[in-house]
Amino acid sequence: MSERHFIVYLRDSSWQYSYRGSVTAPFKTREEAIESAIADAREQNDPNIEVVVQDADMRTETVWRPEGS
Repeated sequence: MSERHFIVYLRDSSWQYSYRGSVTAPFKTREEAIESAIADAREQNDPNIEVVVQDADMRTETVWRPEGS
């Protein structure tokens, strides 16, 4: 996993994501949270940034990286 990443996760029945200590929430669905995190990640213009989803067991899955990375 990259050092620069957006983490999408479920907390208190709402989906949210965090990046560098800032939390963006709430989202009704996992997909909405992922789409928003990807949009924000694209704005960073960082070829090494990632969007990952973290499950309840703290396992992560990378769901997006910039093209060509």
